[in-house]
Amino acid sequence: MRANAQSVQKRYKMVPKLMSYNQLDFQSKANLELHVSQLESETEIYSKQLEQAEMLSFTLTQVWNKQGKHRLGLYFSYRDEKAFIDCQKIINGIPDDEENPMITNADRGVVRLHVVSEE
Repeated sequence: MRANAQSVQKRYKMVPKLMSYNQLDFQSKANLELHVSQLESETEIYSKQLEQAEMLSFTLTQVWNKQGKHRLGLYFSYRDEKAFIDCQKIINGIPDDEENPMITNADRGVVRLHVVSEE
């Protein structure tokens, strides 16, 4: 099975080496929606810089299986360690919204297996 997983990975040119996942918890649905709007605006502003720094993808999810929680998930994938460091410089330069408090948990990992549908 391990050899098969490696052959699946070889079909894709831009397999991320590192990924990070941030979980953001908000006080209310309104606070969550405000943050989504801000992320949409920031994505328009910073997406070109992050692409040039070799961020491969960014995904925003709204977590739906946690009753009573107002939670977003942010997934980032990076080409390699240098891309991660370069992108973190850009991301850390984005101003925080002091008016919309949230609790953030961040995890980072080395990609062990990455499968993408061909369609």
